[in-house]
Amino acid sequence: MKGVTKVSHDVYDLHMLILWICVLIGVGVFGTMFYSIYHHRKSKGHTAAQFHENTTVEIIWTIIPTLILVGMAIPATKTLMELDDVQDSEMSIKVTGWQWKWEYDYLDNGIHFFSSLDEASNKARQVGSGIDPRSVPHYLLNVDKPLVIPTKKKIRFVFTAADVLHSWWVPDLGWKKDAIPGFINESWTSVDKPGTYRGQCTELCGKDHGFMPIVVVAMDQPEYDAWVKKTKDEAQKGADLSDQGHDELISKGAGVYAKNCSTCHLPDGKGVPGAFPAITGSAVVKGDINAQTTLVLNGKGGMPAFGKMLKADELAQVITYTRNALGNAVGDEIQPKAIQELLPNKSAAPASKPEAKATAPEKIEPIADMATEALVALGKTVYEGNCASCHQAEGQGMAPMFPALTGSAVVKGDMNAQVNLMLNGKGMMPAFGHTLDAKEFAAVVTFTRNSLGNSVKDAIQPSAIQKLQAALPPAQDDE
Repeated sequence: MKGVTKVSHDVYDLHMLILWICVLIGVGVFGTMFYSIYHHRKSKGHTAAQFHENTTVEIIWTIIPTLILVGMAIPATKTLMELDDVQDSEMSIKVTGWQWKWEYDYLDNGIHFFSSLDEASNKARQVGSGIDPRSVPHYLLNVDKPLVIPTKKKIRFVFTAADVLHSWWVPDLGWKKDAIPGFINESWTSVDKPGTYRGQCTELCGKDHGFMPIVVVAMDQPEYDAWVKKTKDEAQKGADLSDQGHDELISKGAGVYAKNCSTCHLPDGKGVPGAFPAITGSAVVKGDINAQTTLVLNGKGGMPAFGKMLKADELAQVITYTRNALGNAVGDEIQPKAIQELLPNKSAAPASKPEAKATAPEKIEPIADMATEALVALGKTVYEGNCASCHQAEGQGMAPMFPALTGSAVVKGDMNAQVNLMLNGKGMMPAFGHTLDAKEFAAVVTFTRNSLGNSVKDAIQPSAIQKLQAALPPAQDDE
């Protein structure tokens, strides 16, 4: 298939060119061979010629294949170089493979979400569901949240994985890329026509490998801009932190469980012996609710960290559900507010922006100084919530896309230069001047310079950051 991008057309044309060259060679070689066999057979009186070598023939059948191979290599090399040319991209999207869903980070505008198999397909695929898969539109090829991109823009993708090998493949784009834990691959695309393009994971990645489809929706720029605004507005609403009744938590938790947990622990909570533990009768689920909450939020072993995937209200609902359903009856619950306090650097719903007033600026009260040890301790939490996804938990980075902080010339160099870089951002590095408060900012700077294999033995105080943030221009909405 030709696909919908210039790259996919070039790959298709290269395939057809090589195919016809091979066909012509095959016709020539086998045609000559069969002609010789038929017309020079022994029954017609022919006898085999007795000779050992012919230098001219040797040269000819060396030169001709060489020229053919060079002729095939030139367009193939050109296409391969085009596939790897991510220069001059107009936006970047980070794709992370999980068992068994995709995580998308729009590095230029801060949009972030997980994309999973859609609810209709997920229900129909269950054994004994009684649902005819043919009645489900795009069965196993649809998702709850598609990747949305603008048309006629060069878009750069960077790929990695959080657990095992995955591979991101949308045939209409003309290529696929492996997503490998601890490693970065990259590619690019530019789609000219609006439309919906579907693909799948093509690397055998575990039990539900066949249930992590990819859907890319290409929109013209005005529609894409409207989607960006709507998505960011929805993200700003955050989680609903109001207290919920016991029965409401359980009812809503059933849906969260079915979408996020039943794949491994099974719809009835019985698990898969030797692979995925049962929820029914589980000592963890029937034990201390705080211990279970910590496990769900932070993950352990093959258990992913759902604190990165779900909102506080969804986490409260699913935890309460597992403790009071699936054969369990602990009788307790946890509220979204309690979950929210355990999620680092996440707010439920940002306060609305105050209206501009033509008044003198408020006097900013300086923040008290903090000990270096306290800054490093706070900075570790800030780093895990804001920096570790790119620079990695131990600061080793992901070459060549995300530089290491361990031994970094920037981190070990002039502190003011590092602070300026973090305040204003550069390239794929976002500007943290408006997203972290002065304490968090000072703490994470101090942490990176005195941990992760670094030992610069200096620190910056929140009051100094406070002054720098006050001098920054107002944050601009990216719409």
